[in-house]
Amino acid sequence: MSRRCRECKGQLKIIGMGPYEDTIIVECQECGEEYEVEPDGLGEAGYEMVEAWEIEQKRRQQEDEEDSV
Repeated sequence: MSRRCRECKGQLKIIGMGPYEDTIIVECQECGEEYEVEPDGLGEAGYEMVEAWEIEQKRRQQEDEEDSV
């Protein structure tokens, strides 16, 4: 698989991790389709999971900062 949407073949963007942090949530930039893929679901040797983890950490940090205000 690549970073292509399975519905319309548009470009996928990693937007975070699944609820148990064992999957990656992606969203198509063309059609808006959102779905989960496995940690190596984009064929990038697992590096996509690292990217998803970093996105999730930034989101949590922003939530913590908002909660402390």
